[in-house]
Amino acid sequence: MKFKILFFVVCLTITTISCKNEENNQKQQSQEIQDVSDAFIVTLDVIAKKNDDFCLLYTEDGSINFKEGVWQSIKGSNNSQKVVFTLPDDAKPTQLRIDFGMNKEQEEIILNSFTMEYIGKSRTIGCPELVAFFRADDSKCTFDHVTGIIKPEIKNGVRQNPSLYPHESNMMPAIQKILN
Repeated sequence: MKFKILFFVVCLTITTISCKNEENNQKQQSQEIQDVSDAFIVTLDVIAKKNDDFCLLYTEDGSINFKEGVWQSIKGSNNSQKVVFTLPDDAKPTQLRIDFGMNKEQEEIILNSFTMEYIGKSRTIGCPELVAFFRADDSKCTFDHVTGIIKPEIKNGVRQNPSLYPHESNMMPAIQKILN
């Protein structure tokens, strides 16, 4: 009889501890999900045929003196793919620049759309509207806003790394609408 009571008490204790651990894990997972949702997220819908590393640079002071950035590796594909950049939780961008890789063998890249998200608000910008928000770094590439084609410049036989800079007067208000 004592053995049955002892066995019951041990089982009850293990079950209680197990349930508390599961509850704590659920709370932790919920907190992690909430933490991610507090971040400013930019998603590019692109076609890039070769493996590469893209970078989303941002400023928080309204300038275009880009120093902070988030890198994202991509796998080359002939199909459209999403490239997601998650800024640090405390980052509140005012301007955004996109660098489209350093792979010297990368062919033209097609930017289909650009999406900004922050705590349930989002804005997707596609062709041809992209031209109102981004301009090519003319020394490094061309950008056809109708087709989304970004072509790297070739100088002295060397492919330049293409990037799109913001039209500051349009980018900052669009970001502020998402943040507020």
